[in-house]
Amino acid sequence: MVSYLYMTTRRILSLSTVLVLLFVALPSVPAHAQELTLTVANVTMVPVPPTCEARATKKVIRSGGSVDIVWKSRGAEKMVGLVKGDEEWPVDGRQRVSIAVLGKHVFPMTFIAKSGATSTCTATVFVHAKKK
Repeated sequence: MVSYLYMTTRRILSLSTVLVLLFVALPSVPAHAQELTLTVANVTMVPVPPTCEARATKKVIRSGGSVDIVWKSRGAEKMVGLVKGDEEWPVDGRQRVSIAVLGKHVFPMTFIAKSGATSTCTATVFVHAKKK
């Protein structure tokens, strides 16, 4: 019985010590919320650009060979580029091109939404010399 009272007393003292330390650690100044005022001067709406995908059906061709350039978009009303920078194309399409000049050829396509937002995708083809 003495042992039980001793253990209970120790627990009460330990708990009291923890509570005292907790209250000492708390700040003595009461916490209060401050009022915050926010003024918005300008709101700029940024239009969502259309999505686009573009690819060549073959990555590498021989000089004089042909390849299809394939593209599609969501949210665009027209596409410009591909072969000539200002020529308009449908937003989903396929165009066969023949290339004789060796090297890397990049076909940029800019998709334009009704809002004026744009996205540009490219298709790339490498042209190697003909086999002899």
